[in-house]
Amino acid sequence: MRNERPTLSIPKEQFRSLLAETGRRMGLTEAALGELVKRAQLGHWQKNQEIFTPDDAADLVNFLVAGAVKVTCPSGNGTVLVQLVRPGQFFGLNWFAERGRPRLFGATAFTDCTVAMVTSEMMATLISDSPPQSVMRIMSYSWRALSRLLYQKCCLLGLRLEDRLKRELGVLARDFGREHDGGMLIDLPLTHADLAEFAIASRANVARVMKQFERNGLVSRIGRRVFLTPTFFDRDQNPDFDRLLATDLLRPPSQRLA
Repeated sequence: MRNERPTLSIPKEQFRSLLAETGRRMGLTEAALGELVKRAQLGHWQKNQEIFTPDDAADLVNFLVAGAVKVTCPSGNGTVLVQLVRPGQFFGLNWFAERGRPRLFGATAFTDCTVAMVTSEMMATLISDSPPQSVMRIMSYSWRALSRLLYQKCCLLGLRLEDRLKRELGVLARDFGREHDGGMLIDLPLTHADLAEFAIASRANVARVMKQFERNGLVSRIGRRVFLTPTFFDRDQNPDFDRLLATDLLRPPSQRLA
C-alpha cells in the first residue's frame, strides 16, 4: 500500500503555498515550514469581526491566508490605522513576546478573511532551532517589515491631503491591485470613510478630493472598488510612485503597476 501525502483542505493548501513563498524570503528551513503547516490552526472571521484586541495576550503568531486585515493602535478615545495586511504576511509580530504580555495593537477583519495561527512559543522554538544564517534572515524580515511601516507613516507627515490620498491609493494598488484596462483596480470594497482613515482626514474632505480626482481623470469607481486610471501613474501626476514601489521591502509587487 502506498504512503500518500494527506489531502489538505483548500485553505490549508493556500496557506502552504503562501508560507512557502514568504518562508523562503525569511530564511525558514523546509523542516520549519512543514512543521508550521502541520501545527497551524486556521480561523475564519467575517468582515468587521475582531481578531485580537490590544489587551489580548501575545501568545499567538498570525499569518493572513485570504482576505484583508486592518491593524490599529489605540490613540486617545479612538484608534489609528497602522497597516492593512495583504495575504502572505505575518501580522502582530510577537515571536519573542513573554508569555501573557499584551499585544498593544488590535486587528479586525477588513473583509471576510482566513488566518493561520501558531503559538508564539512554537515559533520561537523553530527560530532558535534554525541555523544561524536563517535566524539572521528571519530577524532581517522583521526589521524590513517594521522599516516599511515606519517609512510609509513618516512619508505622510507634512503632505497635503491630495498627496496623502494619492500615496495611500498607491499603497492599496501595490498591495491589492490587479491590472484592468491599462490601469489598476484596487480589489477591495472601499468607502470614503475607509479612505479617510488611511489618509488621516475627515470623510467629507476625502469625498471632495476623490470627486476632484475623478474630474481630473485620475480615478473612477467600478461598483465599490476604486479604479486608478493610466493617468494616475503618469509621473507628472504622481512623481513619487516609483519610490513608493521601492518601499515594498517584503517582496516586489506581483504585477507591473506602471
